[in-house]
Amino acid sequence: LNEDDGADAKSNPSNGMGQSGDPTEASAIPGFHEMVLEAIEDINSASSPPKAEEENPSINQLAYDNLQTLLRDKKPSIRAIATDVDGTLLSGQYLHPRTQEAILKAIDQAYTSTEKQKIQHFFPATGKSRKGAEISLGPIIGPLLYQCPGVYIQGLYCVDKEGNVVFEKKLSASAVWAAEALVAEFGISIVGYDGDDLYTTEQTDVVISLSEYYGEPTVQLIADEGTDSVIKLADHEPGIHKLLLMDNDLEKLALFRPKLEELAKRNGATVTQAIPTMLELLPAGCSKADGVERLCEALGVDGATELLALGDAENDAGMLESAAIGIAVGNACPRAMDAADFIMRERHDEGAAGLAMNLFGFDV
Repeated sequence: LNEDDGADAKSNPSNGMGQSGDPTEASAIPGFHEMVLEAIEDINSASSPPKAEEENPSINQLAYDNLQTLLRDKKPSIRAIATDVDGTLLSGQYLHPRTQEAILKAIDQAYTSTEKQKIQHFFPATGKSRKGAEISLGPIIGPLLYQCPGVYIQGLYCVDKEGNVVFEKKLSASAVWAAEALVAEFGISIVGYDGDDLYTTEQTDVVISLSEYYGEPTVQLIADEGTDSVIKLADHEPGIHKLLLMDNDLEKLALFRPKLEELAKRNGATVTQAIPTMLELLPAGCSKADGVERLCEALGVDGATELLALGDAENDAGMLESAAIGIAVGNACPRAMDAADFIMRERHDEGAAGLAMNLFGFDV
């Protein structure tokens, strides 16, 4: 990419850091934050950018130019923030104070301030259930989510701030039946989501960790109401939004994924991933990005010009790519980095999401 090509391309050196996340690349170069501070102080300055590091001058220059472009041309139109939860806001169960403060500021501007503010909408866009997001974000932020719109269960359950369902879709029974047969063959754990209710056919350690470590509601054994005997997830009459296919053996999961993708094609479904130990089976044509687009439409937000999106994982890539400004945190996977307009140097546990909201969302 030449400097003359502009800064709108998502996968280019002007992101601030290449897809490998190598610490020698631009977003990790010492002195990069001096660039950020200078850009905040005077984005219209005609002065020369900070001196680039000798070992990587072209990437450093492109990173600076891209930051200037985003702040000058795109930030003024931002009035909504969509953010992933696990790996973006949270590191495990830890919410950095800087990120917590930025979330509170966004919610205040959008939903509690008596005066019109720059940020008019803030919402989580997550693979979690709504209850799981509340639990995970803790006693201060969690309850406030019920004042906000939200994209939950990878875009399969979207609500406005009053809790009205904007969009909802579930897997076909055939997809669930086929997935249950495949996990039995591979010895992989399975969890089905029906809104805030999570079900499994076996309480394995990795299933239990979903609640104990990731903050989801307690996963229940799925049972026949009359006999209490364990039944198939496919027999759950209200239906299943998505399936988690889980195993701590990453090599086994890597071998399992091609089989799952073949199954998905035959049964009107699609596969995505947010956590290394978990694959997700969703209805075809659905994704977090699709859910964000549907919710933005319901809110009267033009995502392509007015949305700031934050993420870290494969399942965030579409959302980052379609947003006016897509930001990957420093711990993001290569797929998310490629999709982003800008990559933060900081990780989730260093308050990257809070810094990004302050830099690209709020007025200074």
